Amino acid sequence: MVSTPVTWADLADVDPRDCTIATVPGLVENRGDPWAEISSAATGIEPLLEMVARDESDGLGDMPYPPSYPKMPGEPRRVQPSKKVAEHWDEQGNRVE
Repeated sequence: MVSTPVTWADLADVDPRDCTIATVPGLVENRGDPWAEISSAATGIEPLLEMVARDESDGLGDMPYPPSYPKMPGEPRRVQPSKKVAEHWDEQGNRVE
């Protein structure tokens, strides 16, 4: 199986097992290149940078990882036991800063 461009109309009838390196070139040849116009829609990174700056000024940063919020009762540990370094975690499984 390979990644294959399909339309919404075709989606219900597509069997991923039929999308192979041998079949997809014919599909693209018959339908045309779905990415042919992609370069006409090119844009810069500026809108994304503006969004990040706006979020930061509004107090919205990236989510810290590991998360810095307390776990809910019954929530599983956030680290695999095999990776756990005891002094970094409290008894409920919350990361200790």
